[in-house]
Amino acid sequence: MTDLHRPALRAIALATFLTLVPITLLVPGLSELVMDTHGGTRFQSHLFVSLNQLAGIVAVPFAVRWHRRYPDTRRWIVILLAVDALAFLGMGAAESLPALFAWRAVDGIAHLPAVTFLMIAANRAGGQRRGASMGVVAAALMIGVGVGAPVGGVLIDRDPLLVYSVGAALLGIAALSAVAIAPSATPAPPVGHRYRWDRTRVAGYMPLAYGFADRFLIGVFVSTFTLFLTEVHGVNAATRGMLMSLFLLPFALLSWPAGRLTDRVGWFGPIVAANILFGLVYATYGVLPFRALPAAMLVSGALSALMFAPSLVLVSEFARRGVGEGLFGSFQIAGSFGFLTGPLVGGALVEVLRGRDGAPAWAAIFVAVGALLIALGLFSWRVLGGLAREWRREA
Repeated sequence: MTDLHRPALRAIALATFLTLVPITLLVPGLSELVMDTHGGTRFQSHLFVSLNQLAGIVAVPFAVRWHRRYPDTRRWIVILLAVDALAFLGMGAAESLPALFAWRAVDGIAHLPAVTFLMIAANRAGGQRRGASMGVVAAALMIGVGVGAPVGGVLIDRDPLLVYSVGAALLGIAALSAVAIAPSATPAPPVGHRYRWDRTRVAGYMPLAYGFADRFLIGVFVSTFTLFLTEVHGVNAATRGMLMSLFLLPFALLSWPAGRLTDRVGWFGPIVAANILFGLVYATYGVLPFRALPAAMLVSGALSALMFAPSLVLVSEFARRGVGEGLFGSFQIAGSFGFLTGPLVGGALVEVLRGRDGAPAWAAIFVAVGALLIALGLFSWRVLGGLAREWRREA
C-alpha cells in the first residue's frame, strides 16, 4: 500500500466505523423499541431488524447503476450518510409502528449503498495489498458494530429513544469524515480484464454465498440470540450488549491481522477452516451454561474475523479478474438477503420449534444454524479448492 493511499484508507475506515455504530445501537433494545414503545410483537421485532436490509436490497442495484453514470464515489458516500442521519431522526420522532417502519426503510435505502461504496473505495485504495486494505475496512466495520452494542445497551436502559438521536449525530459526523476521502480513491481504476466470470461454474457464486452466510449468522445472532439471553438467562439490555461486544470486538480487532494473513497464505485455507470451526462453536450456544458464554463469544469473534476478511478478498479477486466492481454491490445484496433471512428464520424457529413445556427449543435452533455453517465450509473445500490452485498457478 503506497503512502498516497494511506490517508484515503484512514478516511474510509473512520467513515465506516461511524456508519456502523448507529446500526448496532438499536439491536440490544428490540423489545423496548418495538414491543414496549409501539406495542409490536416478537415477529415485528425481528422484522424491524430485517426491514432496512430489504430496502437495501432494492436500493443497491440502482445505486451501483447510477454510480457508473456519476462515478464520484466520495460524493455518493457523503449524501447517503446524510440521508441516513435524517432517517434516524425520523425513527426517533415516529408516533406509530408504520411510521417507524417507513423511516427504517429509508435507513436501509441509504445505509447499504453507502457501505457498498465504502468497500469499493477501500478496494481501490488497497493497491496490490487488498487483503490488508479490506481487513482494515472489515475491522472498522466490526469495531463500529462492537462499540454500538454495549453503548446501545446503556442508552436503552436510560431512555430507548436516545439511540436514535445519538445514531443521527454519529451518521452526520460520518458524512463529514467521508469528505476527507482523497480523490485518488474515487476514480474508476484501469480495466485489465484477463478473465470472464463463468457463471456456469458453481465457484463463481461462492462470494455471494459467503456474503449471504456472514450476514445470516449475524442476523440470527443479533435477534434470536438476544431474545434467548433475555428469556432463558434473564439478563438486562446492558449485559446483552456486553456479551455481544465480546463477540464483535475480537471480530473487529482481528479482521486486519486476518487480512494480512490472507495476503501471505491466500484466502482458501482460512475461509474453510473458520467456517467449520465457527459452526461447531455456534451449535453449542443453546446448551452452554451462562458462565461459559463469554468465552464462546470470544472464540466466535476470532473465527468470524478469519472468515470475513478472506471472503472480502475473494470478492476483490473475482472483481479484479473480470467481473468488475459491481460484484461488491452483489455481495451487499447477498448479505442483505442473509441479514433479512436470519432474523425471519430465527423468529419462525422460535415460534415453531417448541419443547414440551411450550418454550422455544433453543438448543435445536443453534445446532441447526451451526450445521449449516459447517456444511458451507465443507462445500467450499470441495468447490473452491480447484479454483484456488488454478489462481495460484496463474499468479
